[in-house]
Amino acid sequence: MLFVVQFRDNQEMRHLRPKLLAAHLEFLKKNEASVRVAGALRMDGDDRAVGGMWIVDAKSFEAVKALYSEDPFWTSGLRATVEVHSYTKAFPDIEQPV
Repeated sequence: MLFVVQFRDNQEMRHLRPKLLAAHLEFLKKNEASVRVAGALRMDGDDRAVGGMWIVDAKSFEAVKALYSEDPFWTSGLRATVEVHSYTKAFPDIEQPV
C-alpha cells in the first residue's frame, strides 16, 4: 500500500537541518525499499526547506509511523507536524520515473 507523508519543520529548530542532513540521508538510503520518493518542500522563491515529503510503500499507517519515528529529523524535533495519507495511483500499470 502506498502512502504520502508530508512533514512541516519546526522553524525554531531549523538550525538542526544542516547538522542532521547526513544522518537523515543515510536513514533514507537504509530504508529505500520502503521510502520510494523523498524530498524537501520549499516555499516559492525561497531556497530554505520548510518540510519534506515521502511516498512510502508500507503495510499500514502504523508501519509508516514506526518508520518516520526513527528518522533523525523526527527524533531531533526538527519536524513539527506530519500528515499521512493513503495514496492510490491513477494509472497503476504505468511505471513513471520520478
